[in-house]
Amino acid sequence: MVSEAVGKTQNTLRLGPEQVRGLLPQREPFLFVNGPADVVPGVRVTAQATYLKDSPLYAGHFPGFPMTPGVIIIETMAQAASLMMLTTPRCEGQIVYFVGIKEARFFKAVLPGAVVELTGSVVSMRHGVMESSMEAWTGGVRAAAAILTCIFRPHRSSSGLKGRVGG
Repeated sequence: MVSEAVGKTQNTLRLGPEQVRGLLPQREPFLFVNGPADVVPGVRVTAQATYLKDSPLYAGHFPGFPMTPGVIIIETMAQAASLMMLTTPRCEGQIVYFVGIKEARFFKAVLPGAVVELTGSVVSMRHGVMESSMEAWTGGVRAAAAILTCIFRPHRSSSGLKGRVGG
């Protein structure tokens, strides 16, 4: 669980980049939520990501006009969404698997070096399955939106994940 010292105001937890890193299972180069996050556990999230200009993903997407791939933006939204439940006692110490996307839309290109604000809320949570409504914003303009589904399960070693969803 996130410590009370992280900063709690009216049920909102202020997480620094290291607390975010401590909650999410991803690591570089696949950890995209790399800024602070404000989380109302089990309810909503606002988080930040910056895609580094020198990231290797831009070398091929697209040469001459690099932009952040839509799948990376969706993954970033899923990472931010998972913070809503990983900060609750119910999901403490669990791992998150991103298992579904609905109604994904892209509205604006996200360029290298862009700061992206991720906002979202829990739509439903049943039996360890969370559906969330998420958006990505850059420069005050909505860049993407989607309904994402994640499942929360006890953390297991990689050998215990063979043949399982997300493993």
